[in-house]
Order: sequence, then C-alpha cells, then structure tokens
Amino acid sequence: MNRIILSLVVTLLITVNVSAQERWPTGKVKKAFHNQYENAEIIKWEYETSKNRVTLWKALFKRDDVLSSAWYDEKANWIQTKTKISEDELPEAVLKSIEENYYRYKIVLTARFQNPETDGFEVFLDNEDVGFNVQFSKEGEILSRTIRSEGYAPINDDGEELEE
Repeated sequence: MNRIILSLVVTLLITVNVSAQERWPTGKVKKAFHNQYENAEIIKWEYETSKNRVTLWKALFKRDDVLSSAWYDEKANWIQTKTKISEDELPEAVLKSIEENYYRYKIVLTARFQNPETDGFEVFLDNEDVGFNVQFSKEGEILSRTIRSEGYAPINDDGEELEE
C-alpha cells in the first residue's frame, strides 16, 4: 500500500513539474527563424499543443519597427508569416471586396501574409457580435474565411492586447 501511495505522489510531482515548465522552441526552430529573419527583435514565442506536445511555434517579432509573426511546425518547417500593415496599404481590389461582402463589419486589423503556396492580405473584421478572419488575394478574391465568435482583441505595435 505504501508503494502505491509513494508511486502516486511521485507521478503527481512529475506531472506538476512538467506542466509548470516554460516551453521554448528547439534550437532547430530558433535557427530556422534567425536564418529567415536576420536582425529581428523577438518579442515573444507562443505555441500550440496537441496531446501535451508542441505542434506549432509562433514568433512575434519586429523588424524595422514593423510587427510580424512567423509560424513554424515542430520540425522547424516554415508555415507562414504575417506582417501588420495599415488599412491604407490594402489594394483597392481587397477594399472593394470587403465593401461588397462585409459591409456590416468594421476593419479591426490588417496584415500581409505569406506562406509557401501564396501571399496576400488578411483582414480581421468585427461587428461586436461575430468576427471574421478573411484572407484575400492581391486581386481581392476571398481565399479563406474563419469565423471567430469571440471577436478580436486589437494589439499594439509591441504585440500587447489593447483593452477597448
């Protein structure tokens, strides 16, 4: 009986210790990032997990005072990069598509995105009830749309969420 209790306590301590540890990207992920973005100032690393394993690393960083984020998988393969831009930097075709398809929504955040297949523009739209993350081609074609029922928390140029 004492062995069982001791075993349970040790297991619990190991579990608590593992879950309390900070997670940092592997050297391979860091190297891939620095090779791709020399002289970038990393603000923070974030990650997503599945079954307690990191499956995605996200570096929030600044280059030339411009906020960006780059995603890598656990094997250090680059997935995508998003760079914050102003609404004025959106192509006319994208603005026209927003006006035609999302006229009831306000633009919260705009970004340029790149991934191995394509590059384009991403716009976060919100009407206080539901939010959308919409990716557009340079020609204004809708490439993808994700509904975000919780809306969006705008961020400042340092990657910190702003309170509205």
